[in-house]
Amino acid sequence: MNKKTIMVILVAITAAVTYYLYEEPLSLEKRAVVEAELASQPDKYPATPVWWADGGVLAIGMLPRESGEKRNDSAKEICNILWKHDVNKTTVEVYDILQIQQTQDIDGQQLIGTADCRRVAP
Repeated sequence: MNKKTIMVILVAITAAVTYYLYEEPLSLEKRAVVEAELASQPDKYPATPVWWADGGVLAIGMLPRESGEKRNDSAKEICNILWKHDVNKTTVEVYDILQIQQTQDIDGQQLIGTADCRRVAP
């Protein structure tokens, strides 16, 4: 093989890998639909998403349980809402809303629940 052929093959492989690894960010429309559904249940989800990183991580504030038990089950319920709206590449993090209200900052807050909602789209 000559150098030109090898270069063409390398460029083609690079393009294929880039295409395969590229993940489109979650659309604003899907975010808005999920946020509206969460906001429609204020007793369950008292705060709209605190932070949403390109659709990859959804951080939400909830009241901690008096027993101190984690809210992983609540995070998994949010997975069902995400899946209902075809959002399949997101993890959910639940933070103590009372702490967030006191400091107005999510950095350094205690994680009180998590769920991995990533799945292959049906």
